[in-house]
Amino acid sequence: MNADGSDFATYVDARWPDLVGGLEDEGVAPDDARLAVAETLLASRRSWARRVRDENVDVTLWAEVRERAGLPPRPGEAAPHGVRPFDLDDAPEPWLARAGQVRSARRRRGARRGVAWLAVAAVLAAGWAWWATRPETPPVRQEANALPVVWYSGNDLHLADVVVELPDIDEFVAVGSGAALRMRTGELLQVDGDGVVSPLDEAPEALDDPPQVRAFEPPGRYDVSVQSVPLADGSWAYLIDSSRRDGATDAIRQSESGRRALVVCDADGTCADPVTIEAGGAIRLR
Repeated sequence: MNADGSDFATYVDARWPDLVGGLEDEGVAPDDARLAVAETLLASRRSWARRVRDENVDVTLWAEVRERAGLPPRPGEAAPHGVRPFDLDDAPEPWLARAGQVRSARRRRGARRGVAWLAVAAVLAAGWAWWATRPETPPVRQEANALPVVWYSGNDLHLADVVVELPDIDEFVAVGSGAALRMRTGELLQVDGDGVVSPLDEAPEALDDPPQVRAFEPPGRYDVSVQSVPLADGSWAYLIDSSRRDGATDAIRQSESGRRALVVCDADGTCADPVTIEAGGAIRLR
């Protein structure tokens, strides 16, 4: 077992009872809780080594589990510990297999819809086919981004000058003035700087294989580096959260209103002052 929990199977075995039990303690039905945890873990498996390296996975994974289970966000809260003992009769493997089946079924449904649209396009005029296959236009509002990065909170994707309401974004990466998105269904979309959404044929490399994060020491004693992304000029942006101290043995909790902020460090490692983020709910940079 790796001390940092970087081995995916070891983490799953160790934290499965607590992740499931934490949801059940908040009223989530047992089967729904297990499937939500399994789907979240399965979606993280491919990028697990990177996530362990770049994130506090107990914080970010718990936020994703809660979101998938339909629970309200609790920024900076780590997954609970010691909620349930390990039960051989409640192993994660069957639920991970079921989550894989659910994901495959979604992809098959998406493929069938694509075939159906092709059949329609063969019958209808080219102009109508183009219009019918456009993604549904999401609500867009004009709003200057106070941060130098693309970020996501609630269902809102914040670009430089607009906010696009797009539920169920699984991961995203900035591309020019817009962003490339992978939805929870597996669908790829792109959003331009004006908030216009269109299909994306192929994911950019940064979406599938993010660059290795540069080392960073958060500025405050209670600050935890949650996520980080590179910027176009070679600098890095770090999302920090002070609502829970880092460290497996430290249970000191800060106020629920603990600071969440963005720190930008240039290519030479010189960091600007943290910029406090006022938005409520979970915040993601990718």
